[in-house]
Amino acid sequence: MADSTRHYFFVAKNTKTKTGYTIEFPTIPNLFASGVTYLEAVYYSYRVLSDFLKQLPHDEAALAAYTLSSIPDNKENTFYTIVSVPGDFDPHQMQTTFTIAQNLPEEIRRQADKLSHLVEYHKPVAL
Repeated sequence: MADSTRHYFFVAKNTKTKTGYTIEFPTIPNLFASGVTYLEAVYYSYRVLSDFLKQLPHDEAALAAYTLSSIPDNKENTFYTIVSVPGDFDPHQMQTTFTIAQNLPEEIRRQADKLSHLVEYHKPVAL
């Protein structure tokens, strides 16, 4: 198993749907999680990512093939985050970082405002 002080980074595609959220990993085909609230979807995404990584061969090349390579542009009701995964793949130690492009302060505020309206932590969402 990998060293727990090492971290790997994965792109997560987050989509707000009529019934909640879906989180996919563009670099890992067919790996996704969903939940009614954003926190629920994040929790399940950490679990499926951990399970996937634990079944890979124990070498850096196999793991590196799935790590962060690029972040696509956001689309309607979709935003991207970066998931930091410790070397031991513990889902309880994973962290998500929202991505906002470097820009003028007004544009950063606009992007942050749009993101804040897409993320609901505690109640079901409606589009």
